[in-house]
Amino acid sequence: MEKERPMYVNVETVQHDFCVSRAKAYQIIRQLNEQLKEQHPKAIIVAGRVNRIWYEEVCLLNTGVN
Repeated sequence: MEKERPMYVNVETVQHDFCVSRAKAYQIIRQLNEQLKEQHPKAIIVAGRVNRIWYEEVCLLNTGVN
């Protein structure tokens, strides 16, 4: 059985994907959450984490990573 992926991306994932410090990763998460809230006002925002679908759509898919 396949392991289910979490709904939210944490700081360690952002650090790894962007090769940045922990502080910079939190800054990226805050920025992504602000963008999400602007475009989807009813979205649930969790401090220190970003919605996985939003993260993949904005960060990973736009860079050409498969």
